[in-house]
Amino acid sequence: MSEEIMESRDQLLEQFSEWIGCIMKLNEYDEDVWNEEIAERKWTLREIVSHMMLWDKYFFETAIEKIYKEEKLTIIHQDFDEFNDNAKEYGKRTNIKQLIEQSMNIREQIIQHIRKLSEEAYLASYLDSGEPFHIPQYLQDFIWHDQHHMGQLNDFIARH
Repeated sequence: MSEEIMESRDQLLEQFSEWIGCIMKLNEYDEDVWNEEIAERKWTLREIVSHMMLWDKYFFETAIEKIYKEEKLTIIHQDFDEFNDNAKEYGKRTNIKQLIEQSMNIREQIIQHIRKLSEEAYLASYLDSGEPFHIPQYLQDFIWHDQHHMGQLNDFIARH
């Protein structure tokens, strides 16, 4: 059982790390491409990357790092629209190279911290604002979220 759990963690982390490769590919494109909507009335590359990075940062600081340090989680359920609007604004005023660097760094930190957790800590249930938080479920949810946005980005990039 233990090996299956570790393989599962490794598999989830491998999928979770795919976002880093996607970000690295975006490094080739100039600012005009980064500021273009990926489709009519959709976000720009810059806004999507900022959105992803700030959600990663939020969950790292309020959950993953707290679990790693054996501290109480500080997740507060966010107004998604407000959070995402703030992320879009952050993206608009942040240098592209900086966004890429921040995105890759925060995702790497999440992966490294989860990788270092004991099996027990990885599988434990933690309370966040009264709701249970499970790392495997968090990874699965964000892998789905990543794949959604990577699909959009890949379609966009294929047209450039």
